[in-house]
Amino acid sequence: MWFNHPRYLNAKKCFLEEADENSLKDLSNHLPKILFICGGDPKFCFNRHKIEEYLLKHHKDLLFFRAENAWEAISNAASKNTNKVNALDLEKWLAEFSDAVIILVESFGTVAELGAFSISAPLRQKLLPIINNKFEKDESFINTGPVRWVDNDSNFGPTIFTDFSTILTCMPQVVERLSRKQKKKLNESTELFGHLKFSRKEFLFFILYVVTALGPVSEKEICELVSRKIGFGKQVSQAKEISFVLSLCIALGIVQFTEVKGIMLFTCIDYIKLYAHQSTKLTLEKSVQLRAKCLADLLFIDEFRETLSGITNEIT
Repeated sequence: MWFNHPRYLNAKKCFLEEADENSLKDLSNHLPKILFICGGDPKFCFNRHKIEEYLLKHHKDLLFFRAENAWEAISNAASKNTNKVNALDLEKWLAEFSDAVIILVESFGTVAELGAFSISAPLRQKLLPIINNKFEKDESFINTGPVRWVDNDSNFGPTIFTDFSTILTCMPQVVERLSRKQKKKLNESTELFGHLKFSRKEFLFFILYVVTALGPVSEKEICELVSRKIGFGKQVSQAKEISFVLSLCIALGIVQFTEVKGIMLFTCIDYIKLYAHQSTKLTLEKSVQLRAKCLADLLFIDEFRETLSGITNEIT
């Protein structure tokens, strides 16, 4: 592996020098909104796909993912790290990573999700339920319980009732709700990372910043770089947190892993998804410049170049 190669060490030094504290603080000010979208089984429920296509076409300033992909990564990481999956922790993590959680209440499963998510106060503030308008007048448990709680507390409320046969007619309302400016709120249970006190979302983007600069790069190297830049990653629990974030990035389709000689290497594979937003234009420019400076050394390493060419078309 090339991690002791002089050219890699030069690239590593370049990253550590260029990613100074001011630029990292600035990074946290230029992040896209992250949306998790919950919906019914895609084999039977098609409205979520319609909403995703609409957002992809008309609102590239929003970064969105299917919530079950994130849940799978969070559950798997939690299982590996603690041998237990604490549902309350999972809800807390989802709330801290996301800016908003849209729930299309269109199946028994999504009814259960709305009920479960509404119990968590931090997550309830980020919920935007969308419900078929034929149930709007029902004095049901959902309407008098979870919907009412969400409407009272959510930054994006009230709940949107709409005709599910023409789901896109509600999108102007959805976009208006999501465009509301939100104050950065921290409570005593909010976990912060390193001496720069990154939120969980900011920490995720910092990990991506490392991967975009030096990838393909090993988890061990990522932990060392994170530790040297923000003082987080030396302890076993901290290394597991970084491993969890990498798992989430893979589940979200931003990062790909490749095994080379028994070592897992991580590479950013979707710059469009990550940076195709007005809010991240400055971040993209800095990331591309730093990537270019690192590649000036890395591409002289035959093994690195061969590995990279097998993952992306970045050098072809």
